[in-house]
Amino acid sequence: MFTVRRCPACGYPVTGTERFCPACGHGLSSIESNITPAIDTTTPLMPAQNSRLAIASLICGVMTWILFFVPLFLAIPAVICGHLGHRAVQRGNGIVTGKGIALIGMALGYAHLVLTGLALCVLLIVLVVTV
Repeated sequence: MFTVRRCPACGYPVTGTERFCPACGHGLSSIESNITPAIDTTTPLMPAQNSRLAIASLICGVMTWILFFVPLFLAIPAVICGHLGHRAVQRGNGIVTGKGIALIGMALGYAHLVLTGLALCVLLIVLVVTV
């Protein structure tokens, strides 16, 4: 990207990477050292925040394993919030973070749903065999 500058000796507009002014022949290397960026790009303009849905997914996933007797009331919200939080992180362009948090919440919710399904299958088999 070329910036338009002026020669310090004659004021002729100079573009590109020219080392000498085409009008007067003055050396332009002194202009190069004075160029500073207009915006400081080393600091982020807005700090990144964790997705609230990802945090909710993690909380629901952990609480599902702590309160093992209420599997569907917390496992299903953990999975739903995890998927929505993961999508928010992908669409956030670096402003929204928390992809790992959302994935852990989803994994805890899915694992609890699978174990609940297996427990129901075993219970069903035991009831069929004993009757």
